[in-house]
Amino acid sequence: MAKERLQKLIAQAGVMSRRKAEEAIAEGRVSVNGVVSTEMGQTADLADDQVLVDGLPIATKPKYLKKTYLFYKPREVLTTKSDDRGRKTVMDFFPDDSSLNPVGRLDYDSEGLLLLTHDGDLLLKLTHPRYEVEKVYEVEVMESDVPTPPDFVNRMLAGIELDDGPGKFDVMEEIPSSSKNSAVKAYRVVISEGRNRFIRRMFTALGLEVTRLKRVRMGVYELGDLKPGEKREA
Repeated sequence: MAKERLQKLIAQAGVMSRRKAEEAIAEGRVSVNGVVSTEMGQTADLADDQVLVDGLPIATKPKYLKKTYLFYKPREVLTTKSDDRGRKTVMDFFPDDSSLNPVGRLDYDSEGLLLLTHDGDLLLKLTHPRYEVEKVYEVEVMESDVPTPPDFVNRMLAGIELDDGPGKFDVMEEIPSSSKNSAVKAYRVVISEGRNRFIRRMFTALGLEVTRLKRVRMGVYELGDLKPGEKREA
């Protein structure tokens, strides 16, 4: 087998993206045959060389390196690897595995299902727009001074003009609300969109304030009975 650059070998093994692999190399977290490598141009052949990332071989423990977790992200937790303002991130719930990567986004004020994985192929399939992965949310809204249009659901399904182009929900239906406040209504929303704060902006466009946003499914992965802060291996 021909030698390949270390960052490419690491990415192909599903440990992390190529960019993250380059960062790991620069930080001295990668070694080849027991020697730490910090040069981007170094190559290796997994048939002859042992490449370690954070002390773990990238070829001999693929099941470990390609773990995927279902995690109930609580509110007020960032979907990021770190935060320069010291706010809590999802990685605080995975202190023993800094090489995991969050799959997509879930807003700071939102909660529910978030996947974290070492599997680069899975991450791509769940986040790239061309795959149109279906995501399901439970949304609670507070009726504001702007009354709910009588054709509210139909408008959401037909499409609404947002500042970055038209958007629409694939499915929307009213569901029982968990709130004791009669002014709070709940909806099940299905989308294949990936735009930032898309659901919140759709409701805001019709004068409605989202008081709770919870993701319950992403593709074939379901939140199930997980509680905030809990995780399980997929």
